[in-house]
Amino acid sequence: MTMRLGIEGYLERPQFRLDLCLDLDLTKPLGVLGSTGAGKTTLLRAIAGLEPDFEGRITFGSERWSEGTRFDLTPTHRRGIGMVFQDGRLLPGKTVAQNLTFASRRARAVVSSVSEEEVIRELDLDHLMAQMTESLSGGEQQRVALARALLLRPKLLLMDEPLSANDLGHRRHITDCLSRWLVADQTPLIYVSHAAHELAQLTTQLLTLEGGTVKTLGETARLLPQTHAGDQPRAHRAVVVGSDLGQGSLTLQWEEAAPFAAEDFHMGDVVMVRPAATEDSSFGASLPPQAKQDENETE
Repeated sequence: MTMRLGIEGYLERPQFRLDLCLDLDLTKPLGVLGSTGAGKTTLLRAIAGLEPDFEGRITFGSERWSEGTRFDLTPTHRRGIGMVFQDGRLLPGKTVAQNLTFASRRARAVVSSVSEEEVIRELDLDHLMAQMTESLSGGEQQRVALARALLLRPKLLLMDEPLSANDLGHRRHITDCLSRWLVADQTPLIYVSHAAHELAQLTTQLLTLEGGTVKTLGETARLLPQTHAGDQPRAHRAVVVGSDLGQGSLTLQWEEAAPFAAEDFHMGDVVMVRPAATEDSSFGASLPPQAKQDENETE
């Protein structure tokens, strides 16, 4: 089957419009990057057939999934898609094992080089199989959702910040596994993330969205450094209101009201902090002399 995804259409809501004309070769895994509200999640939902307001055409290979106002020309459950949302969306009132069994029974009849046992082991789910999904942490729920999507043996895998609630160790191990598994089974991937190292490892082409439209589309290795280098946010002042030297962490309180939204940050993101050399008591902290001398070298 040809791994080409065609999208031509739009979705309109108050103060937002997603307007796309794309012909994507998904033999190359695709990363999607953009600021909050750019349309990344809406794009994935439209591909999956979860956006009834989408009007236009969506094709995958020889299959027509949407046409005109018929967003459900091919219903979601018949598209062969595995989708991992940021919030897991597991079956409530069921154990982890029951969630995975649900996926295995609905898997496509294709041969996979990755066994169910390997997926469970590498995603660190062995000890969670008997637990109810409601008792899991956010990171655990994401790993179960990822395992469930993989066990469907999907013809297309859509992932929306799938590891954001996991610690950095889990994230790096899982991206290592995914990079092997998806190549072995030749599974097409569309991967939404703010984490540069995940996009760099898992994707070879990158789509950036801005205000519901395509800003750039090209090679990840070429576009990712440009995207981050071109992002020059203005400085925001904050007060250090707490610290845990054992954990190597600081707690900051912004001087202005909510300069950043909580959803702008994800576990494993890298940020830069420049200490300010000031004696201004209104700022809440002053640096020692050596720190002041080094201020211009600290980024």
